Formats: sequence, C-alpha cells, structure tokens
Amino acid sequence: MTAKKRYGLLLCLLPCTSLFAGPVADSLSLRQAVDLALTHYPAVKAKQALVKAGQANITDVKHNWYPALRLHEQVDAGTDNSIYGSYFTMGMIPSTSGGIRADNNAALMSGNIAMASMQWEIYNFGAYGTQKEAARQDLHVNEADLNNTTNQLTVSVIRDYLELLRLNELRQIQTDNIRRNAEMARAVTAIVLHGLKPGVDSAIAAAELSKARLGLLEVANRYNQVRIQLAAFTGLDTAQVLPVFGSGATLPQLLEPDSLRPADSHPLLEYYHALYQRQQAQEQVVRKQQLPKVNLMAAGWMRGSSGTFNDVYDKNLFSGLGYSRYNYLLGLGITWNVADLKHTRDRMAVQKQKSAAAAQELETSRTNLQSLYQQAQADILTAQAKLKELPLQLMAAQAAAKQKMALYKHGLTSIIEVTNALFVLNRAETDLVQAHDEAWKALFRAAYADNNLGQLISSL
Repeated sequence: MTAKKRYGLLLCLLPCTSLFAGPVADSLSLRQAVDLALTHYPAVKAKQALVKAGQANITDVKHNWYPALRLHEQVDAGTDNSIYGSYFTMGMIPSTSGGIRADNNAALMSGNIAMASMQWEIYNFGAYGTQKEAARQDLHVNEADLNNTTNQLTVSVIRDYLELLRLNELRQIQTDNIRRNAEMARAVTAIVLHGLKPGVDSAIAAAELSKARLGLLEVANRYNQVRIQLAAFTGLDTAQVLPVFGSGATLPQLLEPDSLRPADSHPLLEYYHALYQRQQAQEQVVRKQQLPKVNLMAAGWMRGSSGTFNDVYDKNLFSGLGYSRYNYLLGLGITWNVADLKHTRDRMAVQKQKSAAAAQELETSRTNLQSLYQQAQADILTAQAKLKELPLQLMAAQAAAKQKMALYKHGLTSIIEVTNALFVLNRAETDLVQAHDEAWKALFRAAYADNNLGQLISSL
C-alpha cells in the first residue's frame, strides 16, 4: 500500500475530535458529495423533467380557451334521393339533400363541398380559471416533489458518509487490535519457548490474533458496501476519492443548545401541502363542470352539384366540381347538462374525501417531524453525557492493558487476564467511535427535522 493510499484511509466526515484525521489528497468533502449527488443522481433528473412538464402543461391548459376551427373539403359521386323527415345524425350519418320525388332515381350526380366550422366556448362560469389553477397546483406538486427528493437524497448521502466514517474508524481500531494481539502473541511465544509459561498460552494468543483479523475482514466488507452505495449517489469511484473533514465548527460546539436556527418550513411538509392544495383545486374543477357552457358557433360552406334546381341531372359529372351555392351560419348557444348534476355531486363527494385524506397526510408528516426532532434532541443530550464519560473509560482501559501485559511478562498474571484487558480496550475504543457516530447522527436528524441540513453542512 502506498503512502498516499495509507493516508487516504484516515477519512473523516466532520471536524470535531482528536479521533478524526485531517484533509488528505484526492479528498471529497460532505458538501461536494451532496452537490455531486444532486447533479448526478437520475432520480433528481427525473423530477426536474417532471417540473418542466408541469410548466408546459400550464401553457397547454391556457390554450383550452382557443376555439375549435375545422376545415373540410370533399368530392362525391352518388345518387340523390330524399324524403322529408327529421333524424339525429349522431355525427355519423351522411346528409343527403336535394330532390324530392315519388320514385328512386338511379342516375349518378356529382358534387363537391367545402366547409369551415368553428365552435368557441366563450364563457363557462369560471371553468377555465379552475383548470389553470389546477395546472398551477400540479406544477407546485412537481416542484415540491423535486425539493423533497433532493432533501431526501441529501439525507441518504449524509447517512452513508457518516457510516463510512464510522466503519473507517472501526477498521483502524481493528487494525490497532491486530497489532496489539500480534505483539502479545510474539511476547507469549518468546516466554513459552523459554519454558516460563505453558504452551496453551501461545495457542490462546494465536486464537485472539485470528479473531482480531476476522473482525477486520467483517468491518472492511461493510465499509466496501457503503462505499459502493456512496459511489452510486455521487457518480465517483470512491475507492480513489475519499471523504474528509472541513475546518468549521466542532462537535462540542454543535452539540450546544440552539446551535441551529429553527426553520419556518420543510420540504416534506411543502410536498404534502402541495398535494392538499392540488386536491382542493380539483374540487373547484369538478364543481365548475356542473355549470352551463356558452358557445359561439359559426360555419360557412360552398356547394357544387351536377344536378340543377329543376331536378335535371347533368350526364357530365365534371360539371358538379365547381361551387355554385354559398351559405353561412352564426349562432350563440348555451348548454347545460342538467341530468349530469347528480353525477357531478357524486364526483364532488369523492374529491372532498381525497382532499380530507391529503390534509391528514400533511398533519401526519408534521407530527412525525416533530417527534423526530424531539427524539434527536434527547439523543443529543445523551451523546453529550457519553462523550464526557467515554474518554475516561478509554484512558482506564489503555492503562489496564499496559499493566496486564507487564504483569504477564513478569509471571504475575495469566494470559486470560491479558486477553480480557485487550478486549476491554478494544471495546472502549469502539464505544467512543460509536458515541461520536450517534452524536453526529442525532445532530443531522435534528437538522433534517428542523430543515437545517444546509446550515449544518455549511457550518462544517
């Protein structure tokens, strides 16, 4: 292992204690990791695309007010037999108009027609406005979803970053534990070879050394799993680029009360509030559907025919390809589907329940965030107490391990007492790392619940 890689193993997340190392070459700060994840991760890009889609949808809904204008031209050849009577066309039955006679006439006649029709819903008692508002609320939901996704991604990156720090410190502790057990094994072997101790002592020392190596393998495997996950977030090969501390606030400073300024909002609450507002906007859309619609209608058409007004069929079918008659039609209509009022009220009842559900989801999220913040504050108080006591435990364990080893070398204690002392020292070192990890995680949980992640990261 090169010196550069060896120093790189001393990764740290935040500047706080003597237990943590300083910046190294090819390093990656927490802020850089978060920025890279927000730039690289596909889920964020997907949410950004949905925001753009919501913006385009607003423009589309604004154009709902545009009139429908249809142009049509056709050339036909067929018979022309008709009788008086009315019928519903249903939009499918072709219209036949012309001669009225007692017998059917099988002679062909030609004709053409050009038409232009317009239907414009010029007033619908505010339905257009509710549709625009619903589109704006859809965009608001997409924007809030994007903000919440980036916030959740930030939490995930911080979680893996903290875990990587913890595992690296544990890996260093296990390395030190291997070194101590190796020193003990060499000393025991020398004493056993001189006949001062039984051979079983060297076997016990060898077993403890093997156990320490297995512990390092387990921690290293978990370290690699977290490293791979962080690489997926940031898009970097984290085997080459390692996390480091900054030079900002220290852990004791951050654990002090009121170290973070409370925020007024939270991305999670904003997202659920946007969902609630969207359901309310849909209520208005449904309500306006039961109101009348005022339409301006216009049509114009031109006709040509090979038949004449006196019921004579010209055998030259090409004579019907010119236009000989011109008509137009204007109208103002109001449409009110009275029979649909009951169905609209049913849809309104459904939509009101959806709004009520969204309101309860919002309240649930607010309650969960408050509970998370209170739990994090309780954990911070516990962490402060642990960080005051654990250094004393570590110093005592270090002194005990040295004394036990010295006593063993002078034949005043057994190998079991030495291994127990080394185990206590290893546990004290592990407990201190765990306490720092719990303190940082409690801080970040409180920052997440109070929407102060950015402020905490900046302070580091």
